[in-house]
Amino acid sequence: MQAQGGRSQNGLARELRDGVLWLAFDRPRASNAIDFALAQSFAAALEGAALDPAVGAIVMTGAGDKVFSAGIDIKNPDGIEREVLSARRRDTVGTCLSAMIAFEKPLVAAVNGPAIGLAWMLVLLADHVIASARASFSLPEIDIGIPTFLGISIVTRAAGAALAREVVLTGRRVDAEEAKQRGLIARIESAAQFANAAQFAALALAAKPQTAYALNKRWLARGLREEFAAAGAQSEAAQALLAIHKAAPTLSSN
Repeated sequence: MQAQGGRSQNGLARELRDGVLWLAFDRPRASNAIDFALAQSFAAALEGAALDPAVGAIVMTGAGDKVFSAGIDIKNPDGIEREVLSARRRDTVGTCLSAMIAFEKPLVAAVNGPAIGLAWMLVLLADHVIASARASFSLPEIDIGIPTFLGISIVTRAAGAALAREVVLTGRRVDAEEAKQRGLIARIESAAQFANAAQFAALALAAKPQTAYALNKRWLARGLREEFAAAGAQSEAAQALLAIHKAAPTLSSN
C-alpha cells in the first residue's frame, strides 16, 4: 500500500479510499516495527479520523507483502540508557493500545503477514480481522527475556486463559488457519481478494448506525483501561527484577 499522495510520515502510510482510511505500518527496513514516532503518528491518525466526518472506518495493515508488523522496535541505535529505553517502549505500547481503545468507529485489521508482539495485540483489539494465508500471530517476548502482562490480558480476553498461557509461555506462532478455527480472525483471503475484502468489510461496518456502534464498542472496552494500567505498572516494576537477574552473573563472577 502506498501513502496518500505518495508519502509516508514517521513510518505510517495513509490513503483514503471511498470513506475508508487505510493506515499501513510502513518501515520496510525494520519489518514494519513500531517505534515511538510511529506510535504517536498512529494515535494521532486514529484521533483525527474519529473527528473527521469524511472517514467512516479504518483499515489497519502492513505495507508491502512480507509482514504486517514485527511489533515494538527493540533496537537501540541511539544508545539510550536502559531505563530510559524501557520507559519509551512502555510509552510506545501504551500510546498504541490507548488509541485503539478510544477509537469508536469501525476498525478492520487486514493482516498480510506475521503480526508479532504488540502488532498481535493491536489486531486482537480490532473489530474485524481478515488475514492472508501468510499471516501468523505470536507473542515471542519470552524468548528475549521480557514478560508480556499486556499480551496475557489481551489474549485472555480474546481467546481465553488456556491459549494465553500457551502462547505467552512458549512464544509459539499461531498460523492463519488455527487463528480462524479459534475465532480470532473472520476469514482468510487470497492475495488477489485481500484488499477488496478488507475494504468491503470496512464499508459494511461503516454503514451501521454510528452512535449505536460507538456505544457498543465503549461497552466492549469497559475495564480495559484499568486492566492495561495495572499491567503497565506491573511491567514497570518488573524492570528492576529483570535488571537484578541480568547483573547477577557478573556479580557472582567477581
